Amino acid sequence: MMFRNVNLKDELLRHRGLETETEATQVVHEAFAVLYESYCEDERVKKALVQNDSVQGEFSWAKLDAERIFSIDEIRKTAIQHRLRFLDTSKFKGKIPYEAMMEIKRLEKVTGTELKNYKIIAPGELFELEDCDKDPVLFLQLSDRYYYFIHQWGNDLSWYRKALMWPLRSFATLGATVAVVSFLLAMMVPTELLVGPEVSATIFPRIALFFWCLVGITSIVTYIGFAFFKNVSINQWDSPFFKQEF
Repeated sequence: MMFRNVNLKDELLRHRGLETETEATQVVHEAFAVLYESYCEDERVKKALVQNDSVQGEFSWAKLDAERIFSIDEIRKTAIQHRLRFLDTSKFKGKIPYEAMMEIKRLEKVTGTELKNYKIIAPGELFELEDCDKDPVLFLQLSDRYYYFIHQWGNDLSWYRKALMWPLRSFATLGATVAVVSFLLAMMVPTELLVGPEVSATIFPRIALFFWCLVGITSIVTYIGFAFFKNVSINQWDSPFFKQEF
């Protein structure tokens, strides 16, 4: 019926429904506003991670966790021992996890500053190939000498990596490794194969064999080095070039 009496209870319930619908719409709009603000913050952080030429605003280091602040000497030593690279995030080709960006936004709230200038320490191949099965660490550059540990992800480095990469730390360790391997090879050759059963003195033939092995292994190592443009860790730990000549 077009014209009918109004029941006050039904009218109250009708207005309650309209008011509830209005409040629900407002809540949805507020939720979208929060999500959009969070999206904009994520995009800003992503942009900061690939632009490392910005000037970092000043803030008090007292607000940071002192145990997470590392010197460049500590980072350099770790990178050389495990044959890692310490480069700008703009050179990193892997995927930086969302947890790292969450930690950056948390630090920004703590410091009250938009943070910039990030670096990553990781195996060299991560700066050319995407591979999450390594152990990258994201750092914030605090100064020329100090960096703040932000986030670590991926699997741990192999327990034997430090020992395996020891020969490639420097030219001195590489030369020592070649000398030790040459010595072991010279000592492992049976005497009968070296001089024959009728000769008792074997010291001079073994010395000659040692130098022969030394020259041969050095030639192989040098060839591999030039063929693949590799370098020792002490010269490339902070180099932006994936392949570098000796």
